[in-house]
Amino acid sequence: MRKANWKLKIIRTDGGLAYPKQREAVASLVYEFTGRKLKHSKTGRPFVGKFVDISVSHTDDVVAVAAVSAPYRTGIDVENIKSRINTKRFLRMVITEKELPVFNRFRENRRLANNSAAVVFWSVKESFFKCLDCDLKVRKINILNISKKGVVRFGFSDEIADLMKKNGLEMRLSRVDFKNNYVFSRVIMEHVRQSLSNR
Repeated sequence: MRKANWKLKIIRTDGGLAYPKQREAVASLVYEFTGRKLKHSKTGRPFVGKFVDISVSHTDDVVAVAAVSAPYRTGIDVENIKSRINTKRFLRMVITEKELPVFNRFRENRRLANNSAAVVFWSVKESFFKCLDCDLKVRKINILNISKKGVVRFGFSDEIADLMKKNGLEMRLSRVDFKNNYVFSRVIMEHVRQSLSNR
């Protein structure tokens, strides 16, 4: 297995950006980062060409772009862990029964409030589904562990495992990092059919 050539670029602005300004900042950052114009697939996934896979995320005053070279794919998400959410409702929507002990252990180990830990779990799942390029089905994957170094281990429903197999994708990396009040999550998968044909 080759190592993914992965790059991340993050910019912060002075104060929050309105959504249209966030999109402009993303397009500008993608061009600065890759030298190519940002395009979107039929599913809405951003792309710049067939040899580079990108993912973008923005919230408040943070815009992030990640890129990996083929045969890898990436998904990233950035969230403010101080976001105000309806935690009880959010937990019912996002966290499975199997994940609840993992969630509680993670929250206690990191000394996070329920809402902050819920935002982290959401971010990890969102980056996963961005990488997979399918609709969010947050209860179809289980976060089995988030290590002290931020490495994430997943369990997949049969539906998600079949979708990954159908698309020739295998997990290579998932991790979370924290900076100030933000969580940055990223997932990298390898398109194994393509990489096998290139060897």
